[in-house]
Amino acid sequence: METTRAAFLSRGAKGGLALVAGGSLLAATTGSAFGAASVTDTDIAKLAATAELLAIDFYTRAIKSGKLRGAEAAYLRAALRNEKDHYKALAGVLGKKAPRGIKFKYPAGTFASARSIGTTGQALETAFVGAYLGAVTALRSNDLKGVAAQIGNNESRHLAILSNIAAGTIVSGPSFPKPFTAAQATKAVTPFVAST
Repeated sequence: METTRAAFLSRGAKGGLALVAGGSLLAATTGSAFGAASVTDTDIAKLAATAELLAIDFYTRAIKSGKLRGAEAAYLRAALRNEKDHYKALAGVLGKKAPRGIKFKYPAGTFASARSIGTTGQALETAFVGAYLGAVTALRSNDLKGVAAQIGNNESRHLAILSNIAAGTIVSGPSFPKPFTAAQATKAVTPFVAST
């Protein structure tokens, strides 16, 4: 079964949202924004690091599937290196608070074809780009804002390539990608976190 971006973004827990991150719980209520007083820079960095772990897992599985070849497979390998670099940077900021050892799950058939990989990857990268856009204005630390902007820029490149793979042709992206609140970003990632 292929996952559309709309279906992916509409999934998630009802009411209060929670994301298990390395044994701790990062919670956000459905109405909270990244800028809400209760969401700290550490909370945002933990959510971002968890998303990076999901991206690392996704790209690793996509590469191992063997469904993408040539330039597309090479791009996935490069994207995997990017995601590892992003996680390393965030883990460096978080230290012992960095999420680790999270197990992820995917809808049946996610890695069955290039198109299904592209569709799921497009949905994930849409969430990642939106999360980093939201984080840029919500973070208090200017240093972290800079890192979020850099990572968001790189994630938008991944989104463009995966959108092309999903569509089977070259497609344009939105002029103004939508920023996500903490709740929206958590809701988008939560369905992929395997229960522990």
